[in-house]
Amino acid sequence: MRRPLRRNVVRSRRALRSVVQLTPAPWRWQVGLEAGLALGLPLGLFTAIGQLGWGLQAALGAFTALYGASLSRRDRLHLLPLVAAGLVLAAALGVACSGNVWLTSACLVIVSAVACTLALGVRLGPPGPMMFVLVAAVSSHLAMPKVLGGVGLPGLPLIGLVAVGSFLAYLVVILPLLWPSVRQRNGPPTGLRTLFPRLHLDADTVVLTVRIVVAVAVASLVSRPLGAYRSYWVVLSAVAVLQSSPTRRLTAIRAVQRVGGTLIGIGVFELMALAEPSGLGLVALLVLLQAATEVVVARNYALALLFITPLALMNSTAGHVGSSLVPVEGRLLDTLLGAGIALAVFGVGEGLQHLYVKRLHSNRKASEVHL
Repeated sequence: MRRPLRRNVVRSRRALRSVVQLTPAPWRWQVGLEAGLALGLPLGLFTAIGQLGWGLQAALGAFTALYGASLSRRDRLHLLPLVAAGLVLAAALGVACSGNVWLTSACLVIVSAVACTLALGVRLGPPGPMMFVLVAAVSSHLAMPKVLGGVGLPGLPLIGLVAVGSFLAYLVVILPLLWPSVRQRNGPPTGLRTLFPRLHLDADTVVLTVRIVVAVAVASLVSRPLGAYRSYWVVLSAVAVLQSSPTRRLTAIRAVQRVGGTLIGIGVFELMALAEPSGLGLVALLVLLQAATEVVVARNYALALLFITPLALMNSTAGHVGSSLVPVEGRLLDTLLGAGIALAVFGVGEGLQHLYVKRLHSNRKASEVHL
């Protein structure tokens, strides 16, 4: 009796240690610098002309710079236009479906299914399908009429601003190739056909995709009574927990990191909000938070959430005059709900898998007996 108890205690300690410990991955200084500049360019340019809100909308396209970080700049030269096109298309779908809450839910399910199939199927790498779902969800919320709980921004300018942000992010990544030393250091391009030879949907990819799509559908339905301004955070929390791994242990760790990091991140936001940052000061703070996120996220996801959470909260509470803003404390409840839905979907899916495998074995044994 003592041995199983001791074994469970040891496992619990290891799991807790995994939540807070730093992984052996390097600090991503270059990625952080690029991410900060990609966010800062549209924010700074539009803030300088008195249009911070436009800058925040264009910042959705800045996620382009996060993809292909492990590749050479020459390879990213060809990859990132495809990523940018995907983000703009996700924004367009979000805007197109923003007039109806049911269509919005269907849009998120479709975007998550396509993004998971492509991003996971070709092994695109971090941040995976998450940003496409995020852009679709946020764009839908921003363009949704106020009577439905949205911000009520015009849709076509929003799509155009996302495209502008994507283009500026692309420039941040490829402009260093103008220097001969950078071109020499990067060497010849490998080619996208070599890096991503074909779409390969193995068992893990299919399982991850199904879990994420189901979680997005469930999260959209369950969180609808909370309002459009909170629903998308629940959806994103569910996706963030599930997309990291098909295994039970890593999924549970990601859920704990998501909730714990968000809780502490809210405290960080409250402290920063005391300074009431505005104008270019707010831009500088958002740039630092974005850069810090990308530097540390590969080492520990909970640590990254200390920067992700205040970044998201400052973004949602700035530049949208007249919008209905979610209470900060509500973000923690939304995160708990999203993580809970993710774990529930994982548990039910795993149970169904076990039943399916068990049934296959039973049928096989029955056929062997008849033979």
